[in-house]
Amino acid sequence: MKNLLFWILLFLMVLTINNCKKKGTVTDIARIKQAEKAIIIIRNALEEHYLKYNTYPPQGADLKEILSPFMKKIKKAEGKFESEWEAKIAPSFSEGPFYTTEDPEINFFIKARARDINRTPVAIRPSIIRKKEEENDEKKGK
Repeated sequence: MKNLLFWILLFLMVLTINNCKKKGTVTDIARIKQAEKAIIIIRNALEEHYLKYNTYPPQGADLKEILSPFMKKIKKAEGKFESEWEAKIAPSFSEGPFYTTEDPEINFFIKARARDINRTPVAIRPSIIRKKEEENDEKKGK
């Protein structure tokens, strides 16, 4: 009987340990917020690109190269200027940002993973499309 109880408790303990998820700390929450802010910077630069060229970049485009004219330059302590991409965007993600588009004249989708312990995914798409979908949801009563 003791042997059976031992194996049952061991089995439950193994299940409990396997199902535990990593918990984030305050630092991880800050890293997720940093990634969300960085992806919004990318979206804003893409919107400026759209206003200038009336289209988003094509599929597989190098965002860093294409969006650098639409991003601010940040002055560092040494007196040198650094691209906003290098200062805010690159340090925010463990993977990405990955850019996809089905039709460059209409939409885009950007996804990346934050640098927190769980590598939280963050994503964004054009704000105009999202607003239209939200308006449609409100009309439907959702």
